[in-house]
Amino acid sequence: MQQHQRRDMQDWLNLFEQQKQSGLTAVEFCRRQKINVQAYYTRRRDIRLQRTSSKFVQVKREVTKVESYTEVMGGELLLQLGNAQLSVPTYINPRWIATVLKALAE
Repeated sequence: MQQHQRRDMQDWLNLFEQQKQSGLTAVEFCRRQKINVQAYYTRRRDIRLQRTSSKFVQVKREVTKVESYTEVMGGELLLQLGNAQLSVPTYINPRWIATVLKALAE
């Protein structure tokens, strides 16, 4: 019965690099190196997951600035999209409209 060789992470990383540099498919590389193809793919997946899942990713929150102006004219503001309409008085706070639009966009 043939004894299986135990490899550490660095051994596997070296093998992955050798396979890449060889220009051979993973299957052909494994056949020539007498490596179990399933073990090769499993270790490659596990190492990739281990290397990426342990890293934190910093997310920068986007801040949007709402700028508006109003003119005292009286009347109403009509917002229309397709068959939907929203009519609000022109004296309404623009921040309220921005909040409503933002909620509708989510």
